[in-house]
Amino acid sequence: MCWRGSDTDMPPPAPPPPPALPSRVGSLLRSDATAAPKRGRDALARLSRLSKREIDVLGLLAVGKTSKLIAYELSISAKTVEIHRARIMAKMGCGSLVELGRLWEAAIGALPASLDAIASEGDRLD
Repeated sequence: MCWRGSDTDMPPPAPPPPPALPSRVGSLLRSDATAAPKRGRDALARLSRLSKREIDVLGLLAVGKTSKLIAYELSISAKTVEIHRARIMAKMGCGSLVELGRLWEAAIGALPASLDAIASEGDRLD
């Protein structure tokens, strides 16, 4: 972007640099980053316990669909969706949708690494 103006006009001041994080916050972020791969692997292991229909329901829950919308999209009753949802929560060990969302995000974060491992394992088998 080119600044145009007369010699007497001054360009707008640069924004201030972001504030430094307190050392405690930085150390918490670093420790969380080292624990993330383990959480991701754990999340993938938990998700592998789900049935195909539970995975269908979980995928729609993850994008924010309501039970009624999920029931409509999957051509099942809302009560059946609620039963699948309860079983998903029990199998995943989650007490709330927020916990389930965190588990889902951890699995997504671990997915590229696990796909690389599966692909390289497949290469070794050939």
